[in-house]
Order: sequence, then structure tokens, then C-alpha cells
Amino acid sequence: MKKLICTLLSAVTLASCASVAFAAEEITHPLGDVNLDGSVNINDVTALQKHLAKLSVLEGESETLADMNLDGKLDINDCTAIQAHTAVFSIDLTNKKGVDISSNNGSVDIEKVKNAGYDFVMIRCGYGNDEADQDDTRFEENVKKCEEAGIPWGVYIYSYALNTTEAKSEAKHVLRLLKGKKPKLPIAFDMEDADGYKARYGMPSNKTLVKICKTFLKTISDAGYYGMLYANLNWLENKLNDESLLSKYDLWVAQWNETCQYEGAIGMWQYGGETNYLESNSIAGVGIVDKNICYKDYVKIIVEGGYNGWGESEQST
Repeated sequence: MKKLICTLLSAVTLASCASVAFAAEEITHPLGDVNLDGSVNINDVTALQKHLAKLSVLEGESETLADMNLDGKLDINDCTAIQAHTAVFSIDLTNKKGVDISSNNGSVDIEKVKNAGYDFVMIRCGYGNDEADQDDTRFEENVKKCEEAGIPWGVYIYSYALNTTEAKSEAKHVLRLLKGKKPKLPIAFDMEDADGYKARYGMPSNKTLVKICKTFLKTISDAGYYGMLYANLNWLENKLNDESLLSKYDLWVAQWNETCQYEGAIGMWQYGGETNYLESNSIAGVGIVDKNICYKDYVKIIVEGGYNGWGESEQST
């Protein structure tokens, strides 16, 4: 799917290519805001359709912003692009199901995920310190597939941090991989010890584990991203049970069970993986995959809140 949003600079460049004569400082609305009301919605599609049918004429900034696919001309393809944008940004993920994937899942057919009724994807970007050989080998591929399918995605990194210095490196790892990308879901810190690494190399104290989580999430938040903590129920109740952490950041709780038994507020629940008590543990054509329920309208929260890079374009008004 072609990029639907451009920055102010992109809009100015496009205006020059299209030979629309007005100053850069006059462009004050997001791409696709044909009627200049501050938002991109079906009314902008109607305005462009009237222009194409010669029932009205778009001029100046409206004409420039109507070129949604950035090809230098106005046609039905721009209407389609605005409609697609409107559909994606109107998705309310509250109580919707999604999956989380990594290179361990192989090549995932995101269209099959979407067609099976799963509305979002959390993608592993990597694991551990900021080293290129610890990037998830399918991260870029999975992001591209989600963008092409028009399905909202977020990111998680599996943590191997044993101290706050390593937590900062893991945050740097994520920020490097997110450069130039604008996820519509949170950036999650996966704190667990699934492969026994922490136990082998000296399991940090609970106090240190909390500091590690806070360090990562604060670094991410300070960089303008919407942070989230992922952990299983046992860790949340027995290792990370610190109110200053759990009340500050959204929680993604892993508990493969018929119900989520965490007593506090949560943003997502991973209800199944290899074991799934609610439905099949797999998706046809995809295979076994972790499944989740989302409890917040993250697309709206993140885009309208200007997180994850959206503040520079979507909030340009």
C-alpha cells in the first residue's frame, strides 16, 4: 500500500512538481484534507469526486492535498487512496482480536490473518542489545505486509537485559528499527525468561527487573513513542508488582487461559499460543500463532495523541 500520509516537506515538494503556485507556509493541513477542515474523511472523497466530475473546482492547497497517491495528477486513484486512509484510521480495535508474530513464525500471510478475522498484528522487531544480528530477520517484511494489507501493527522486542545499561541499548535497538516507520499500536517491552537466559546468567532481583522495565519504557516514551509492558501473569504478580511501573504504562498480559485473571487494568491480553483454550491455536494457511484481544482504541489514541511519529503529519493542524 502506498504511503498515505506525507510530511509538510513532502507536500511542498509535490506542490512544486505539480506546478501549483503557492508558498510552502500556506500548506497547513494533512495530505488528503481536500476540504481543509482539519481531518481526512469521506467528505474529502466527495469533494474530490465533484472536482473530477467538473461539478466544482479544487484550487491551491486543496488541489495539492487531493493528490493522495503523490503521482502529480488527480484521478479516481486518489479517491480510492483517501477512502483506504479513512478506513484504516477509523478502525476501533476495542475488543478486537489480533496476533503477534516473529521470524519464528516463518513467512506469514497477513492477508490470511486479516481474512480470518484478526484485526491487528504485533511484530517482533528484534531481541536484546542494539546489534544488527539481533534484528528480527522478518521484521521489515512483516511491516511491509501489514502496510499493504491495511492492518494496524505495533512492535515488541524480547528483552535479555540484566541491568539498566542493557535496557537502554534495547531501547536504542527499537528506535533504530522504527526510524521512518509510524506504527499505530504500542511499542511493547517483552519481559520474561522463556529460554532461561536470565536464570543462567544471574536473574536480576525484582527491584532491578522493575528498573529495567522503567528504563526501557521511559526511553521509548521520551522519544515520543507509546510504550507498553508485556509480561505473563506470574511475572506481573510476583516479579514486576510495583505500582509505580504497572500504573504508569499499559499492560499486555500473557495468560493462556479461558479468562484473564490479572486484577488490574490492561491494554491487551495474549490468550493463546501453542495452547489455546478459546479457539484453535492456528490460522489456516498461517499455522500456530499467538492470539490476543485488544481492550483500547489504540489507533485513535496513538494517531490523535501524536505518538509513534504521527505528531509531525497527522497533527499538522
